[in-house]
Amino acid sequence: MPRHNDFYDLLNSNNVPNFSQAASVKQTIDALSKRISKLQSQLDALEGQRQRHQAILSPVRRIPMEILGEIFALVLPDVLYSGDRRMLRNLGLVCKSWQNASLLARHLWSGLKLIRPPKTGAYGRIVSWLTKSGALPKTLQFDGGVCNCWYDSDFPCLSTNQELLKVLTMGPSLDHFELLNVHLACFLNLIAAINSAKNTRLSGPCPWDTLRSFRLQCACEEGQGWDEAEDISQFTLNHLPLALRALKTDGDHIVKLFIPVELLNQLTTFAIEYDWDGAEVFSLLENCKNLETLTITFGYRSHFLDEQDPKLPGVSKSRLILPKVRKCRIGRSTRIPILKYLAMPALSDLDIDLEYCHKVDNEFGTILHAFFKASNASKSLQALRISDAELPAADLRHLLVQSPFSKNLVISPHLPSLEHLKLLDLLGSYHYQSDFYCFQRAKRCSPFILSMSYRTLNKPESCDESQIQTLKKAGVLLNLLPSPPTVFF
Repeated sequence: MPRHNDFYDLLNSNNVPNFSQAASVKQTIDALSKRISKLQSQLDALEGQRQRHQAILSPVRRIPMEILGEIFALVLPDVLYSGDRRMLRNLGLVCKSWQNASLLARHLWSGLKLIRPPKTGAYGRIVSWLTKSGALPKTLQFDGGVCNCWYDSDFPCLSTNQELLKVLTMGPSLDHFELLNVHLACFLNLIAAINSAKNTRLSGPCPWDTLRSFRLQCACEEGQGWDEAEDISQFTLNHLPLALRALKTDGDHIVKLFIPVELLNQLTTFAIEYDWDGAEVFSLLENCKNLETLTITFGYRSHFLDEQDPKLPGVSKSRLILPKVRKCRIGRSTRIPILKYLAMPALSDLDIDLEYCHKVDNEFGTILHAFFKASNASKSLQALRISDAELPAADLRHLLVQSPFSKNLVISPHLPSLEHLKLLDLLGSYHYQSDFYCFQRAKRCSPFILSMSYRTLNKPESCDESQIQTLKKAGVLLNLLPSPPTVFF
């Protein structure tokens, strides 16, 4: 390679090199490029070593495995279907520490959802998976939505799948089981198959017998409504495990269910989708003396209660008392007439979802006030949620002011247990200034949170800092939530 001194004149001037000098310069450039490339490779190798050594000191290595497991839980549902289970296994393949963290988080392995009939040999894999959850309560969901046995008797019922039956009769102890998107005949087929398996190969209780919670979700077949069933009495839940403490029945136009009194007496949680006319719901509830959580979701029928029903007047005068109910949710209701006939003296949490009716009727406030008074809820109620209701600000204030609690709003001194009031997705016409005045006047024995959000359009101006501080001094912590994003179709 030519020396740099050979190019001194060219490097320090603008002289044009001759042919020989140009060839020599190109050789020099090539040599320098090779040297740079070699040094760059050495630099990259050194940088790689530096980063690897730096990783030894990374704070991520110091995250306790318990915290890492909780992070995994944030990206996974409580009950895992096939894609979720694949993700959990992939997390464990990252490194040994991640694998240990996933195994240590036993709740990640406590729930399985089967969206198609398990294949032969799946029993062992299901047991192995659930066993990793240790002594935690275990949940199994089976979605039989692809079963066609209801219209073709030659088609095998998926609910009688042998691998599923093994899990329910021979597998690990289950706390909760869900049978989803099935015809009621599938449920009866499952019961018959379980009883047959118990008679042939079992002695003593099996996982099905010790279930503490069960959900039955029924699908409605096209062309046949539930009211067309020939023998409705066959759709009974007499064969459910007597160890149950929680029961949920829902689905499309679910048929009238006959639930044993013994089972109703011991339920602490009861959720039912009620989609038939009549007052049978009170026949069910009157036996639920130990109920603590009640959810009644109404179907597509607007008026399920016939005010002329001879059973209702007697109930209306005395009200059906549910002495232990602490949480109650009325879902997908156009109205709330059922509260005319109920009283819940231990009620602490009431959730009313008016999904099918954005505008409340004239009876809404009257019924709610009378229910609160009959339940003596002024001392026990801690949370009230009314969703999907277009209620003008003046009407809301009137509804709460006229309540049996006090002369002021719901946060008045006569409701000292209230902890959180949410006014969400409000219309732009709702002006909060007069409400704030009532909030400031109320005397609180403990702080309470007021959460408010408006729809994106016509959102009023935010309150100033002085109003926030004034409310804070009165024991009201204001939380202004962002408006939900507008979705365009």
